[in-house]
Amino acid sequence: KVIKQDASKGIAHVYLFAPENFPDMDRSINRQIKNADLWKHQKDVFLSVTPSGTSSMKAMGDAVTALQLSSGKLEKSFPDSGREPSSAVSTPDMPPPLPLPKPGDLMDIYVSVACHPGHFIVQPWNELNNLYALMEEMILYYSRAEEKPVPIEKNKLYAAKIGDEWYRVIIKGILRNGFLSVYELDYGKHEFVSIQKVQPLLDTFRRLPFQAITAQLAGVKNQQWSEEASIVFRNLVEKKPFVAQIQAVNDSNNSWDRKIVTFLVDTSLPHVDTWIHDFVSQSLVEFSKGD
Repeated sequence: KVIKQDASKGIAHVYLFAPENFPDMDRSINRQIKNADLWKHQKDVFLSVTPSGTSSMKAMGDAVTALQLSSGKLEKSFPDSGREPSSAVSTPDMPPPLPLPKPGDLMDIYVSVACHPGHFIVQPWNELNNLYALMEEMILYYSRAEEKPVPIEKNKLYAAKIGDEWYRVIIKGILRNGFLSVYELDYGKHEFVSIQKVQPLLDTFRRLPFQAITAQLAGVKNQQWSEEASIVFRNLVEKKPFVAQIQAVNDSNNSWDRKIVTFLVDTSLPHVDTWIHDFVSQSLVEFSKGD
């Protein structure tokens, strides 16, 4: 239901409904989100859904295939495709923690989600093959397993089917009409999923550390980024590999609360290292003036 249109920006303000709930405003998706209080502690969350017919693994695989070694002073180190899965010991509840780099370290990363320079998600490049293998094993197992009702608890781990793939998720909110708000712990995305698409997460799928690491771009002033600046930054870095030079690390007992402050370096061009914060400082701040 369209409430308002902003022709100058090409934006429509809408209420969304499940077909059976239209036009009851109290049962709109908008109201469910508000009632679930999803944004109270996550002001810079970016909801992202993989387009129909396009898999997350394929999107990352295409980027991996397209990337070429840089001959500049910062070069990417590629994982061995025959590498064995992580041998870390599993725990009854949480996977083992992902070792974080130290300030000053260089780290090859892949940006899975980008909201704005103050909030984006990176994954360790050298663990991508292990993550591909884990997802393939989950798809194979859950496509054959009998689906059955599962008791749902907030802040607990589950396997969830989103699109055609299975992900490791934590339940962040229980909405009306049998939907859940979940956080993908390997990709850093918030999604909505039917409770019927959630199954127990086997211990064997907990051995690989969670791959998503929250990040903030170093070298730029922390500020409220405009919508235009956020879009430009997202198009610049999302679903692309970079070298990360770590400036600071904020650790936490919860894997999903850990954060790094890092420079991003694009080494995809021969003999040229492009520092993303330089582009942001020179260009994107123009969008945020007056906000």
